[in-house]
Amino acid sequence: MRKTLPIFLLCLGAVTAAPLQQQTIIDGLHDPMSLAIAPNSDLYLVEREGRILRIHPDTGGVFEIGRLAVSALRASDPDSDNAVEDGLQGIALDPNFEKNSRVFLFYSHPQQRIDRLSRFQLRDGKLDLASEQVLLDIPMERDNHVCHHGGSIRFDSDGLLYLSVGDNTNPFVSDGYAPIDDRADRTEWDAQRSAGNTNDLRGKILRIRPTETGYEIPPGNLFSVGTAKTRPEIYIMGCRSPFRITIDPKTQTLYWGEVGPDADKSSAKGPTGYDEINQAKAAGNYGWPFV
Repeated sequence: MRKTLPIFLLCLGAVTAAPLQQQTIIDGLHDPMSLAIAPNSDLYLVEREGRILRIHPDTGGVFEIGRLAVSALRASDPDSDNAVEDGLQGIALDPNFEKNSRVFLFYSHPQQRIDRLSRFQLRDGKLDLASEQVLLDIPMERDNHVCHHGGSIRFDSDGLLYLSVGDNTNPFVSDGYAPIDDRADRTEWDAQRSAGNTNDLRGKILRIRPTETGYEIPPGNLFSVGTAKTRPEIYIMGCRSPFRITIDPKTQTLYWGEVGPDADKSSAKGPTGYDEINQAKAAGNYGWPFV
């Protein structure tokens, strides 16, 4: 025992002092947006313009398993007056992925002005586009340089799906402060109509339970089913650009990165803009664009 104790302490010191190891698995990606890790450690990754990849981290093997038609102008028309942050935004694997090979994707529809959450089936390692089951269509404006799509998808330990959706608003004309504009012809410059609207799915983090035929509303969301002028899918509202989310598997606590407004100093128009890391242990209203 006297001989093994010093060895144990030396090993402990070596472990805690070990430098961070970096291993490049893949490079040369084109606008990668999100990834999901399969139970066998394979990585499933989506690129903004619609490509879905499976990556084997041990060998570095990269396989294109599908290509989804999307609206994505960042590469083809970056100076367009339309949105340039749209495209294939998020991916998540079904909690029973090992058994059912189901994949969830959130993307900007190529013809319709909507962002869509759909479930797909993998067959023989490829994404079966014909298997698409649409769960949610969220109307989106695409004129006048609106931005903020969100698009992060996560499951909690109870099988509930969380989806972040941005406020779909032009933030540039308000000098980096909160875009609040009540004029009738200024729809795209007003985040009140999305993030501040209880009857709109934009500027929110949604929570649903996928079923075989669609989805159900779990208890504990911000609004009960049937509440007038509300959407029961809303778990968190009052978000600007909740770009990526994660969920603590032990506590079910939701965390998200909130891309803040661009104001570099406080003034009569509002406070300095900050990015945030937010935590929610229960449903709530986080206030944007009013707070």
